[in-house]
Amino acid sequence: MRRNIRWLGILGAALLWGCGPGEETPSGGEKVTLRVPLYPWIPDAAGDKFQSLVARIEADFEASHPNIDLVPNPACVTDDFYEPEQLARSLKGENPCGYDVIETDTAILGDLVALGAVRPWPRLPEGIAWHPAALSASTHPTEQVLYGVPHWLCNHFIMSRDASVRQARTTSALVQALANLGTPAPDTATNMLGSWNLPSLYLDAWVDTRGENGLRSAVTADSYDATVLDSLRRYARTCESSGQNPCIDGTYDLEENFDLPAKLFAEGRADSTMGYSERLHAILRALPAGVSASAIQISSAPLGEGSNPILFTDSYFLGAGCTGGCEQAALEFVTYMSQPSTFEWIVMSEDAPAATRVPRYLLPATLDAYEAPKLRADPFYPVLASETRTGVPFPNTGLFSIRKKMRDDILSALSAP
Repeated sequence: MRRNIRWLGILGAALLWGCGPGEETPSGGEKVTLRVPLYPWIPDAAGDKFQSLVARIEADFEASHPNIDLVPNPACVTDDFYEPEQLARSLKGENPCGYDVIETDTAILGDLVALGAVRPWPRLPEGIAWHPAALSASTHPTEQVLYGVPHWLCNHFIMSRDASVRQARTTSALVQALANLGTPAPDTATNMLGSWNLPSLYLDAWVDTRGENGLRSAVTADSYDATVLDSLRRYARTCESSGQNPCIDGTYDLEENFDLPAKLFAEGRADSTMGYSERLHAILRALPAGVSASAIQISSAPLGEGSNPILFTDSYFLGAGCTGGCEQAALEFVTYMSQPSTFEWIVMSEDAPAATRVPRYLLPATLDAYEAPKLRADPFYPVLASETRTGVPFPNTGLFSIRKKMRDDILSALSAP
């Protein structure tokens, strides 16, 4: 779930909580200030620590909303986007650096609701075709109340250069297809570690093996499905080379090696890699001169004896104190961010110089975004849309408190002889 480079706070902001009064608008009314930390782990396409991206979001939005002072990524924010208690304090105004809306992973939706940090959205932006899994992930499972406006989706994909690998729809078929390549390079290069990442891979393998029904029962550190663990173990072993397994021994988990699996695949020093769709951005940037991207094959990762994509969702959450004018400003903001035209320029990296531009390959959480002209013309986006169309939602409760225990247990099983 944690992915790519951390977004850095760039634009200054007053250290005040909530939507307070600001300068006057041209019509004489006071502006509403809306502070929004954006999801941090996306490709820095312009290589400028997101300055161009954030500046364009602010400028585009304020041009059509002169009554709102949008502060994306307030410079004072230091919260970990996967620590619910930190986020709760800021969303409830208990920190000097408060904010009104947060974009983060719905895997912690239940925790934020339990802490009283967020309130339901009054409505979704109109006229948007949402991915069903994204809406489900943004809805509290017992309250059946919408607490998130979906923005991005994530899924585990296999990137290779071979049609038989792309066509594999079970772990057995995938392992065999990689073995049949017979190259001297390792079959796979990917990082499987992390307290969120490894449990997420297990749950993905569980859905691939068992299907969606009963998925919430798999969010437990009390017992594990032996068949699922066996499939995940067989996949992990495709990474072995010279008696080592860098996928699970910590080699690829080092911060300085974050992009190493993508680089190895791009340079032909690994036959495949696994990761979220935005790994394509790193792969294309690392391709040697003269090597075409057209040979790259991509498919949803079959981590069990079947292929049932499981989708993670990043959504906008409305702070507990964001009411009245703040709530209306928040609705206007998420409406802007949900438009196909907004998705189009962000995913096509139009904040970056044209000469070095590589799409981010993030997955919009709306279906109509894939109908934008530049996504339809892209060689990968139609495939990404097709591979995730029937994906099921990742659980939005229960994982936070047990994820480290799950990681340790699953790693022990994968490391067993």
